Amino acid sequence: MNGRLPILIVALLAAPAALADEPPLVQVAAHAGYRAGGSLEDSVSGDDRDLDDGAGIAVAFELRYGKGEDRYLQLWYSRQGSGVDDNGGNRDVDIEYLHFGGTVPFGDSDRARGYLAMGIGATRFSPTGAGSSDLTRFSGSLGLGVAMPLSERVAIRLEARGYLTLVDSDSAIFCRSDDGSGFCRIVASGSTIFQAELLAGFAVSF
Repeated sequence: MNGRLPILIVALLAAPAALADEPPLVQVAAHAGYRAGGSLEDSVSGDDRDLDDGAGIAVAFELRYGKGEDRYLQLWYSRQGSGVDDNGGNRDVDIEYLHFGGTVPFGDSDRARGYLAMGIGATRFSPTGAGSSDLTRFSGSLGLGVAMPLSERVAIRLEARGYLTLVDSDSAIFCRSDDGSGFCRIVASGSTIFQAELLAGFAVSF
């Protein structure tokens, strides 16, 4: 027992140092940015009725996987307050994305670490006004970013991300049925809606 005591003491003293060397397990990131895109049209006149460009916010919750790599499983949420002209005025439309995916690092610079982000999930369009209704559709996203560490636990992140939402090309987007009037005349100009955004924010690791 006496011979094992020094070994036990050394092991106990070394444990905190070993834990300190372990990479952070969880990362939370908050972003602000600008989103553009979304091609729509008036089903009667054929005129363009694109979604308004505007500011947006995004939050990511990430869980590290693998050893010695900055690889994360990611839950991504992004929201933009947009609008669309229905020929009778501009209607407000909130556009939200909720995606599950991950990030994969590339490059070996300590000052700026590049990463690729991918996700799949859902898009929700939430218009305001009488006769309108929310629409939720399947979507995917692809992003390219760079993280610039300020410390071991905090980094600045810059990211560009694109979203592709699958929709029905000839049916009303914001109404339950296409009655040929007002907001219900707005349809997708194809089978998909594409948006892209530029983001800047901070990531904190725990």
